[in-house]
Amino acid sequence: MDIPVQSVYPQRRNQAAHESHSQTQRNPIDVAAATLSHDEPRAESSARGHVIKQTVKSALRGVVAVIGPHRWRRGPCLLVLTYHRVLPKGYPARETEQPGMLVSPALLAMHFEVLKRHFTPVHLDDWLRAAKAGDPPPGRSLAITFDDGWRDNYDHAFPVLQAAGMPATIFLVTDMVGSHYQFWPNRLFQALKVWEPRYDERLDDETRRQLAALGVPLTCVGTDLTCEQIDTAIARCKATDDASMHGLLDRLEAALSPVGASDRPELDRDLVSWAEVRTMAASGLVRFGSHTRRHTRLLDSLSPQVLDDEIKGSRRLLEAKINQPVELFCYPNGDTSDPAYRRVKAAYQGATCTRRGWHAPRMDPYMIRRIGVHEDVTGTPSALLARVSGWRAL
Repeated sequence: MDIPVQSVYPQRRNQAAHESHSQTQRNPIDVAAATLSHDEPRAESSARGHVIKQTVKSALRGVVAVIGPHRWRRGPCLLVLTYHRVLPKGYPARETEQPGMLVSPALLAMHFEVLKRHFTPVHLDDWLRAAKAGDPPPGRSLAITFDDGWRDNYDHAFPVLQAAGMPATIFLVTDMVGSHYQFWPNRLFQALKVWEPRYDERLDDETRRQLAALGVPLTCVGTDLTCEQIDTAIARCKATDDASMHGLLDRLEAALSPVGASDRPELDRDLVSWAEVRTMAASGLVRFGSHTRRHTRLLDSLSPQVLDDEIKGSRRLLEAKINQPVELFCYPNGDTSDPAYRRVKAAYQGATCTRRGWHAPRMDPYMIRRIGVHEDVTGTPSALLARVSGWRAL
């Protein structure tokens, strides 16, 4: 006889409900920190184990590059790749950027050269439109996407796209276009790189406690921190919401203000301008989608008014600026909710998420899977082909 689960675990269900209710009354940073401390592994891999793991991975990449789905998978199917920043070697912005956000222009060109041997490049919205009509392009198709709308997409990626004749979609945070806005991971990266433990006395107790709870390494000298250590801190902080992180960083940067940590030259604009957007749009090679108005993560806590503004308002603004239809949406950080999903479905032709894998005609066009590519895991043709296999171990 099947026994209802709720009758077996009533205490656990009630406890979970109580904990969920209690968390809504707590500071979002405390909730995130509690989750992280509960899930954090209790043992670290040894240096020897790490070397063995990397050696095995390297061997697997070589094998997958020869026998991966880019060789045998039959269509119609679609590989969608995610890029963020394209910065030349030695470029100053590289010093305060996460490793998983970067490729160089030369590496991007190599990617396109290799991928075109195995895939047919397409515009993402064209492929979706054909699939919806029941006539998707045959074979293996490839769609290139860039998230956030970085200025270097115009300065360094656009020339590579033109040289390769590679179509692409750039997802813009519409209210931030042309501004000096900084995403909070960049703010945290820059603050930690100039941090010294002696600045700790400038923090109030609550800020110090919250940063420590999120695992932000304030006991180290910033110049001694590796990009990987800061990247780990950023990943932990993603457990909390953007507004809380910006508030926390306001206080952290205030503690650093005497050393000019948050001073930025007026010409140092990280994000693309509307003039640059229109130039790329006029080429016919680059199309644009919405990434919300303010890079807002579409969580359950958002009101219907905020959801409408971020999802539909961003499309209206973008269409008015480029005088072209905007059919695609990208969920910031991959976060969504049922109300957000319904609004996206009503307003757009398709939407990309952060789930890893390939897309096919019968899959949900409003949860299009992608594969993120960056130079620390795709530096060679073999590593790239292994990465695009979609196998999580690689």
